[in-house]
Amino acid sequence: METTLVGTEIVERVADREGIDPVDLNDRLYDVIDADALETLTNTSDRQSQANLCVEFAYHGYAVTVVESGKIIIDEQPTETKTDESSQKKSVDD
Repeated sequence: METTLVGTEIVERVADREGIDPVDLNDRLYDVIDADALETLTNTSDRQSQANLCVEFAYHGYAVTVVESGKIIIDEQPTETKTDESSQKKSVDD
């Protein structure tokens, strides 16, 4: 059974959500995260030291989370909401 690299899986799943071919994504995964390091983290045999491993990063408008088992969660990134002036901290000059 052939296993897919974590980085490849992320790119394929994001492209699938966008309805495009992975090669047509404008963003390269290597521009936002070290995919080799991510692969090493999720495939290491020393699971005890990684019991709570969780890597989160933004990629192509999505929030990507990879947990120690290699499970990948891809959610749309929330858009930033503007706060009204009354909720912003202001400094007062004496």
